[in-house]
This record gives sequence, structure tokens and C-alpha cells, in this order.
Amino acid sequence: MIVAIDIGGTFVKFGLVDDNFNITNQSKVPTPASIDDFWGTLENIVSSYEDEISGIAIACPGEINSKRGFVFKGGLIPYLTAIPLGTGLSKTFQLPVKVINDADAAALAEARYGSLQEVDCGAALVLGTGVGLGLVSQGALLTPLLVSKFLRGPSSQSKSQTALPFKWALFKQALISLVDNKGSAVGFVHEASQLLGLDQDDGPAVFSAIEEGQFEKLNSLFKDYCHEIAVLILNLQTFMNLERVVIGGGISRQNSLIAGIVNAYEELFNEKSDLGFDPISIQACHFHNDSNLLGAASYFMSENDL
Repeated sequence: MIVAIDIGGTFVKFGLVDDNFNITNQSKVPTPASIDDFWGTLENIVSSYEDEISGIAIACPGEINSKRGFVFKGGLIPYLTAIPLGTGLSKTFQLPVKVINDADAAALAEARYGSLQEVDCGAALVLGTGVGLGLVSQGALLTPLLVSKFLRGPSSQSKSQTALPFKWALFKQALISLVDNKGSAVGFVHEASQLLGLDQDDGPAVFSAIEEGQFEKLNSLFKDYCHEIAVLILNLQTFMNLERVVIGGGISRQNSLIAGIVNAYEELFNEKSDLGFDPISIQACHFHNDSNLLGAASYFMSENDL
């Protein structure tokens, strides 16, 4: 039994994972505001399971050296810079610790047990406080060296006079979207909750209102959000020979979101008939928000030969 911890920009989620990848004792706490509180939170989580576990698996946003368990830059969490996360917890608890990027964790879980099984080139797009991307092939993460194998080569169609300007505009839009964090699920729910006059952010209430379809401004906001995600997917597809993209994060449980993204992607794709590739399948992560925990646990067990 190990404890798996998913560090997000809004919440830190955690639970026990057994050898059959069943998650129990799940809970979450708000993401701390300072590095001291962050260490304290992690230590409290691990201490509560210390007598039951043989290791610690962590999914963390940002740039991670998984071999060393070192966080260079923790995504949108400002104090997670140059943090020896793995060695710090290992010294405190005398337990093995593995740290993996959160989107890589989601992609790995889906590639080994979920919606990206037996896919030659697949992607997990995790929508949370920010947007994360994990790439996989046949049950394993794509390393920088292996990514080149799936890069899309130029074709006569893709170099047409209409396709090139479209792709360039798509690339710029995707870049702006990432810089401005327009794909943030947390940001979308916050803005939508304000539109509805809710006292606090409420994802279920937002999607209930979306499905009712009676709020024109909300419908427009939702359509724009789905378009932003579709832009990211299609832009990625112009560079890589993707077979399938799965959407992760808690928001992926909303069927209307997946349908909205698929519709936006199809509209965008159909704007140009000479892109040089076929449309791909887009669906929710099989494990939804649990993909991060399961992927971190799977990475821990494979790295420790368990």
C-alpha cells in the first residue's frame, strides 16, 4: 500500500492505493499559500497513513526531474521553485518517494489501464487550475527522444496556400491561450459562477445551468471555453501524429464539456479541408480526476519493481 498525492493549484488530493490500483481513504485539502505550510501539509498527510504504507507517490504540476524527485518549477504554484520534493519527504519518513508531472501521471494511467491503452501516440490534456499535457505510446510516456518519431512531416496538402496561414493563425491562438491560461477549468467555473450570481464557485451548478441552456451569456462563455480547448488540441495535431486525446481533471466528468469540446473541434477542423490529416477521437479520461493519483502510483510501482 502506498499513499498517492496529487498537488494542484487549488487542492491537494490524496488517497491510499493498493497493488490492484484501488484507491481508498480519499480526501483533499486546499493548496497551501506558502512553502512552509506546503511542507507541513504533506507531512500531515503522510503521517496519517505512516503505519499503513511502504512508499509515497506524488503527481505535481510543472517541470519535474522524476529520477531525482526534484521540482524545478511547479506550474502555477509560485513557491514551488527548485524544491527537492522527493529527497525531502524521503529523509523525513525513511520511505521511497517518486515524483512525476501531473499530466504525465494522468496520461500514464490512461495508457496503462484506461482510454489510451494500445494507442501508438496519444495525449492527455488535464484541465485544472492550469492546463497540463502528457504524451504516451503503447503504455509508456513519450520521452523527448521518442517524441520525434511521431512528429508530423510536411505534405503537399499541409503546405497548401490556405493550410499554412490557417496553421500559423492556429499556432498563435494556441500560444496566446496558454500564456493567458484560457484553458483553466478553475477560471472558467469562476467566471461562470459570477455570471450566474452564485455566492461561491460551483461547478455542478454551472453545468446544470449550461445543460438547461437558458442563459445566453453563459452559453457563449461555455462555447468560447470549448473553442479554446479545441484550438489547443488541433494545434497539437498539426505537429504530431496523434490517434486520440483524452480530457482529464475533475471537470472531465461533465459529459456536456466533452461534447462541447468535440463540437468545437469538429467546427474548427471543418474550416479547412486540406490540413493533410484526419480528425481524431476526443473523449474523457476513463479515471477522470483520479488519473493523476493512479498514474503517480503506477509510476512509483514500476520504478520500484513492485
